[in-house]
Amino acid sequence: MSRQGSAGIFSNYAICVPNKSIPILLLAFARGLGQCRPGMQITVHTVADEILTLDAVPGQTLAQALWLSGGLPAPPLCSGLGRCGRCRVRFIRHAPMPVPEDGLALGPAELDRGWRLACRHLLHARTPDMEVELPAPPAPRRCLDAVVSGAPLRLAVDLGTTSLHWRALTPDGATAAHGEELNPQMGAGSDVMSRLATAARPGGEARLAALVRAALQRIVAELPGPVTELCVAANTAMTAILLEKDISGLTAAPYRLDYTGHTVETLAGLPPIYVPPLPSPFVGGDVSAGLIAVEERYRPGYPFLLADLGTNGEFVLAVAPNKAFLASVPLGPALEGIGLTFGDMAGPGAVTAFVLTPSGLAPTVREGASPQRICGTGYLSLVHVLLRAGLLTPEGNFVYAPSSPLGGRLASLLTDVQHEPRLILPGGLYLTARDVEEILKVKAAFSLALERLLRAAGCAAAELRHIFLAGALGEHVVPADLERLGFLPPGAGARLICVGNSSLDGAQLLLEQPSRRDCLERRSAGCVALDLTADPSFTAEYMRHMRFDYDTPLP
Repeated sequence: MSRQGSAGIFSNYAICVPNKSIPILLLAFARGLGQCRPGMQITVHTVADEILTLDAVPGQTLAQALWLSGGLPAPPLCSGLGRCGRCRVRFIRHAPMPVPEDGLALGPAELDRGWRLACRHLLHARTPDMEVELPAPPAPRRCLDAVVSGAPLRLAVDLGTTSLHWRALTPDGATAAHGEELNPQMGAGSDVMSRLATAARPGGEARLAALVRAALQRIVAELPGPVTELCVAANTAMTAILLEKDISGLTAAPYRLDYTGHTVETLAGLPPIYVPPLPSPFVGGDVSAGLIAVEERYRPGYPFLLADLGTNGEFVLAVAPNKAFLASVPLGPALEGIGLTFGDMAGPGAVTAFVLTPSGLAPTVREGASPQRICGTGYLSLVHVLLRAGLLTPEGNFVYAPSSPLGGRLASLLTDVQHEPRLILPGGLYLTARDVEEILKVKAAFSLALERLLRAAGCAAAELRHIFLAGALGEHVVPADLERLGFLPPGAGARLICVGNSSLDGAQLLLEQPSRRDCLERRSAGCVALDLTADPSFTAEYMRHMRFDYDTPLP
């Protein structure tokens, strides 16, 4: 990769914040790794007037060519589904013919000007050299909390599939700095399986590992003091890819865990890294760290549930100090606001909730800005409101003639675009039938996992002393939304405690109190992992949960 124009512009992007059709395009890309056709290049114009020249690989999508290059900060992407529109680029020359997904996400005027979705255009051996223009990258977000002149620091890191959160700690445990940025692997797709598929191909794991290592190296280099140790809490796939461990046990059933964590690792250009225990193939160090953080802070009684909701839903049902049942289900990035038509993480301008008023829908917008995108809690709130108004059925279908007058007024905002219903929302936003379906899939996976855990533990939902909700969703979610949509049993919302980023809190605790590490390893050894998808009845039970309610039998 070569650069021209204003030097060093991308150093400013080092630290920043917030399923189905993936494999075909992704595996095509992976097969092409290391097979670059000489002379095949993409010239990229940035909003900072910098010009980059990237080598392209046949078999990649244009999105993968751009955002796995290491030279561009990846936006939050929907794994190539062509829904979010965040990978849009403008072709200055050699614009390909639009595909149907281009037309759904972009208007006719944008198509005429050369805008396309980079995720839907595959590069092949005869693809001509391209010249494209990119929109603005994600805005940087970091904070220096204290002035620390040369004092040694320790760095706690929560490496999620979507985002990377960190916290730098002084010797006395104070926070010197903290920040967030998108996981730079987003160009490979926004879910765990897309990352694993990329990593499984020649050169893929090294490429993905290098992207995250570079991000960590930049963070360490920009801190106000030397870093002596890191703790990186991550799911099993992100951990294995970062350390370039064998991932074959995670890519196909029967799944197995070849690397179990609880080690100190050395990576080039970084201080020593402690990796928390990884209890099972798809419940990783982020959850084990979160478990110890929750127990330290809340001293909960048993049984209790910890649900860490991100791209994967990871659950711990702790029934005794050294006994717990584990489950993991793929949720996709919808709860993080990614992959939905106007989905985004909870930044300025993101709608976090909707309220039903006599005049219609009123959005609650973060930081009082005009509505621009909708975060995960905003979508949950919207679906809840529409169910109450009678505009949605429990099966997730739009109702064109609701019985209530208010529902009727909302129904007047329904329209069809390419045979798909859309509900027009304030601020030029809209909700599609596909958005509702994605949210319903997440609900089904969540409630099924909870049901299976309770069954395995011989525990009734009413016996749960506490339900701890971790992850970005917990910062803004309304318990009533989770109850009405069927994520939780009726009445369980009163026992819900939102704990935020428990993974990062746990990583900090394991740095401050290293003696806790052996204790956590013993706790992990007492966990029983459930393989939900291996059960022959999984599909039938999953379909039973594809309703916005909680009418399924529990012990």
